[in-house]
Parts: sequence; structure tokens; C-alpha cells
Amino acid sequence: MEKDKKLFQRLCIHFVFLALAVIFIVMGWWIALAIEAVVAVALIVLIAFYMVSFTLVRKSPIVKDDVSVLGRHGELNDFVKDAVLWLETGEIWEQVSFDGLKLYGRFLKNEGSHVYAICCHGYKNQRMQDISNQAKHFYDMGYNVFCGHARGHGRSEGNYIGMGTNERRDIAGWIKMIVEMDPEARIFLYGVSMGGATVMTTSGEDLPENVKCVIQDCGFTSPWDEFTYHIKEQFGLPYRPILDICQVISRSRYGFGFHEFSAIEQVKKTSLPFLMIHGDLDTYVPYRMFKPLYEACASENKKAVTIEGAAHAEAYWRDPETYWSEVDNWIKTYL
Repeated sequence: MEKDKKLFQRLCIHFVFLALAVIFIVMGWWIALAIEAVVAVALIVLIAFYMVSFTLVRKSPIVKDDVSVLGRHGELNDFVKDAVLWLETGEIWEQVSFDGLKLYGRFLKNEGSHVYAICCHGYKNQRMQDISNQAKHFYDMGYNVFCGHARGHGRSEGNYIGMGTNERRDIAGWIKMIVEMDPEARIFLYGVSMGGATVMTTSGEDLPENVKCVIQDCGFTSPWDEFTYHIKEQFGLPYRPILDICQVISRSRYGFGFHEFSAIEQVKKTSLPFLMIHGDLDTYVPYRMFKPLYEACASENKKAVTIEGAAHAEAYWRDPETYWSEVDNWIKTYL
């Protein structure tokens, strides 16, 4: 079905250009050329606005207690249902972001523990489905767990998704809250997909010594690289000038571009121990982004783990023995 959709989109775009070519032949060349130029520019701008709307603009309502407002976006499969429902029993935390948004998250306390897992979910996971099982695992290991709704998701305010850029400052806010509550806190950051990008961008910030290590699973190098990949895959179009226009729109509307504070730039500034995981069959955040991220990471203590046979965000259940052995050992080593 998805392949048919992509094929239809490409056919529509090529049909427009074919029609323009016919006009060029039938009419005078200079009139046709002018029309073609105007339509081509309009089409490129239209695609850019569509892409920004499709990828960055919030589509789901702010969720309080009635998750039914999410419709199909709130549906849970059997694999994550129990963990999500458990996660949603956690204490609700709130902070106001640097730009005035009310952000929310769930905290689950393990009495007597000073170890805290801050878990960051992926793109459009309104109920934090993609980190729910992992959060439960960390809790069962005896750690306190905090899972925040990223801006533009779930309970949190925000009419756009920041792709891990502005989210880095939101995570720094949650870290500050934990340290103020427990000065002895030992914190590790864990994220999947866009959440992986978020913990990478956060790692390049000035963080307290309470943050001990980072674990990222299938995060992307930058919004620019991720969007470039999907423009080519979904539309079969050159990414420029479409993505340049998208970036202008994003900067003017949402205050961020697609290069600055990207994961691959931020990990160049980190000294935190870094575990990076990626599935070799990932075609959503392509596996080829994995090596550049690892090589860019400035940490003296870093490790890259490839999970064979895993597509996007599948690593922890495709090969749970390898995954959890690596993750648990990393945490125990640095906390």
C-alpha cells in the first residue's frame, strides 16, 4: 500500500511536467517557457509547504486523560499495550520550556534508588509507545524512570515538532528538576529514533555531572539528512531547492533550521560515555547514518552495536539478548 502511494505521488508530479511539455510544443515557445517556469516554481514551493506541514506541524490534539481523542494515533498493539498502560500510571510532572510551553511527563519512582532513566520517545509517538517496554525494563532493574512527552506530542503543548533540536533544552529542564529533587541523582539518557536524536543533541549541552552516560537507538544525523532521504524516496525528486525552502519556512515559523544543533554536530562536543545502537535493515532512519554518528562522537568511551535483521526501532525485540546485555552492561559500567 505504501509503495503504491509513493508511485501515485511520483506519477502525479511527472504528469504535471509532461503536461507542461505539451503546452510548450502547442503554444509559442516563449509564452510556454514563461508558464512552465512559473508553474515549476509554484510547484516546488507548494511541495515545500506540504512537506513542512506534513512533517513538522502537530496534527493530534493535546491529550489530558481521555486518550480516545487521539483516534487511531492512540491505538496500541498487544506488544506494547501493558507497558503503555503501566507508564500512564506514573506521576505527572510539568515544566515550562524556555519558550513558554507547558511540557509534561510521567515519573515512576523506585524507592531508595538514586539512578534515573530519562527516556525520550520517537516521532509522533503520542503515548510514548516506542519506549514503554524499555522504560518498564529500566524500572524492573530498580531504576527511577522519567518519560517526557516531547513538545508537540501527547500532553505537552506546542504546535510543531522540533526533530530533536529545541527538545535538547527541554531535556535539560527535566534533568535540572531531577537534580534539584535529588542532588545524589545519577542519570542516564535513553532515546529511540527522534528520541535518539534528542539525547544526542542534549549530550552536547552543558549538563551537570549527575548525567553519567547516553544510550541512543536508531537516531538520525540531522533533520536535513533525514528529510533529504525521504524527499528522494517518497517523491523521487532532487532535495534542492525544496529543502532550502522548507528550512526558510521552519526558521521563520518555528525558530530552528535543519543543520544547527543537529545530532552529528552536538556529539562532537560530548565527553559522556556513549552507546549507539542501530538495526541494519532500517530504511526509515537509514542504517548508513550510523557510522558517521559514531565517528563524529568525541567521547573517549563509546561503542557501536549493530542489531542484524532489525528494521526501524525493532532492535530491542529482534535480538533482546544482545540488546539488553549491551544496554545493561553499559549502565552498570558508568553508573
